[in-house]
Amino acid sequence: SKIGAMAKLYASEAAVSVSNESVQIFGGYGFTKDYPAEKFFIDAKLCTIGEGTSSIQKMVIAREIEKDIL
Repeated sequence: SKIGAMAKLYASEAAVSVSNESVQIFGGYGFTKDYPAEKFFIDAKLCTIGEGTSSIQKMVIAREIEKDIL
């Protein structure tokens, strides 16, 4: 559904953005296993793939919007 695809897209993109910022704040330590920023970053990136890639979610949203218009 459109709402589900929009929620998945937003959540996964927000998680990637926030975790990327966290890694940037930690600097070099952000990529070590000593801090959770590394795990959050990897998990967030996997979320964009595991739940359906962001581009697929965008296609689902576009298809649903097209149905609504036509």
